[in-house]
Amino acid sequence: MKKGMQFLSVLFIPLFFVVSISAQEAQEKLETSTDEINLSERKAVLKTIKNFYIGDHTGSIEHKKLSMHEKGAYRYVNKNGEYSESIFQLESDDADPNYKEELLSVEIYDKLAVARLRLDQFNYDLPEYKVMILHKANGDWKITSITWGFEIIQ
Repeated sequence: MKKGMQFLSVLFIPLFFVVSISAQEAQEKLETSTDEINLSERKAVLKTIKNFYIGDHTGSIEHKKLSMHEKGAYRYVNKNGEYSESIFQLESDDADPNYKEELLSVEIYDKLAVARLRLDQFNYDLPEYKVMILHKANGDWKITSITWGFEIIQ
């Protein structure tokens, strides 16, 4: 019986280490794969936001179509407290070069992303803050909603 236990110990202890090492390697590969996917999605979201600002600053219809969903909308409450909404005009070559944007954060939740930005308006003393909602549909990230305001209260 004692020899049988020694034999099993000699057999199973190395097997345990092999299985343990294999599980660690599998976990590391999974984490690396997940990190690569996350980085890829983040780059795609950032590119969509960049395309939006190229389109907004230059009036490029091409960049607007690359970044904005055809059924997306601007949504906001004006300084009088009145809600307003307007559908994105993807065929418009209107441009607004009167501000500089700064990306504050991006959060990605599977096929939904939220971007927060600060805009320094050249004609105003107070910065403007925007929140963009992006969705991934048909393999592409598109901005589906943009809302904004002027003052942050913390």
